[in-house]
Amino acid sequence: MRALVLFSCVLFLSSCVLGPQPGSPETKVPGAIRGDSAAHGASFGDKAWRQVFTDSSLRSLIERALANNPDLVAATYRIEQARARANSARSDWFPQIGGSAGAAANYGSENAGQTAPGGDRSSESYDLTALLSWELDLWGGIRRSNEAARSRLLEAEYLRDAVKTSLIAAVASAYIELKNLDERLAISKRTAESRQSSLDLVISRRDGGVSSDLDVGQSEALLGQARTAIPITEQAIAAKENEIRFLLGEYPAGVARGGSLDRLESALSIEGGLPSSLLERRPDVAAASQAYQAAVAEIGVSEALRLPSLALTGSGGVISGQLDNLLDSNSAAYTIGPRLAGPIFDAGRGKARVDAAKALAGEALAAHDRAAKLAFREAADSLNAHLKTGEIITEQSRLVAANRKVASVANNRFQGGESSYLEVLDAERSLFNSELELTDARRDRLLAVVQAYRALGGGWK
Repeated sequence: MRALVLFSCVLFLSSCVLGPQPGSPETKVPGAIRGDSAAHGASFGDKAWRQVFTDSSLRSLIERALANNPDLVAATYRIEQARARANSARSDWFPQIGGSAGAAANYGSENAGQTAPGGDRSSESYDLTALLSWELDLWGGIRRSNEAARSRLLEAEYLRDAVKTSLIAAVASAYIELKNLDERLAISKRTAESRQSSLDLVISRRDGGVSSDLDVGQSEALLGQARTAIPITEQAIAAKENEIRFLLGEYPAGVARGGSLDRLESALSIEGGLPSSLLERRPDVAAASQAYQAAVAEIGVSEALRLPSLALTGSGGVISGQLDNLLDSNSAAYTIGPRLAGPIFDAGRGKARVDAAKALAGEALAAHDRAAKLAFREAADSLNAHLKTGEIITEQSRLVAANRKVASVANNRFQGGESSYLEVLDAERSLFNSELELTDARRDRLLAVVQAYRALGGGWK
């Protein structure tokens, strides 16, 4: 009857779980993303990266990055660490069984009274012992520890997904910037060739007495502007290639690419609806949610440590003074029983540990709130950037066409002797700058698509 009563008490106490119940944090979010005017349907952010980045060269680069990037490899190892800690926490549910074996030879001192005068001063002892320890989860500390460990494991997995999404976006962005630099280099070279022809014409006109040395100097200045842009752009191209190779987990070298920005632009576009609920599935927001749940569970662990713990301990085996009868039944010995232990006075250490756990949970809640709001901000910024860069491209295209027409007229007027070369100088500079700004605007529109893809979750599921 006493054993039944004790077992019933243990079961009752084991059903007590201290601390708040872990759960997803409650965060108020707006009903829609600012700037989202699309009909809500199949979302752009649900697509896998292979469906978004269809350029074969870019796909190859992303695949190499996913296979070799050190940050992604490190994130995978962090998952293995979290899984090992979760398995370690799970083992607390089960009895811990150990064993020991020993042998000792003793020689006593007659002068110290350890043996009788003339008696046998030597003795031997041998033992084989099994040890048992099983802590009962009286206050739910073990349960809360397991909940925290599982949440940390999920957090590590979501963080790996966040690293993967960011890596894909980084490679895609760097590739777009590289293609933009290729176009800037092509514009610079084409402009330098055109201006070299203009310089040759101005020199021949000066030699014929039609133009002046001032016209020649101004033409040389125009040529120097274009020629200077060539090595500057080539330097930037080499640096961007090295950046991409670093993202791939490789050493500096060239990067193969094909097609043009036009080809990329036809493949990258935001389609479908963008419901705000999609942001809740961003891996960094999901990781912040798991971090909060783990911190809440750890409050229960800290509270359980303030109360007594009950463990079933025991040892059993064989002990003998002679090795040849160690395994006889008369050598058997054991001890078993419950052990209750707990703090009596700890100068407020336990309470401080609980207070610290609550503060960590508050910090984790604030981090989740920040992650959610940052997600909405990044999504709104990328959608607005995609919209406005489209308008910029339209206006910039008109500006390039106008500047090209002005440059043509200025050159005709100069060759006809109707104006000085200063008009040509201004027109050519405006045309060159507007062409570079147009290709930059096209780059920015593509980058906005990539950032929108990442901000909306990047199809990580």
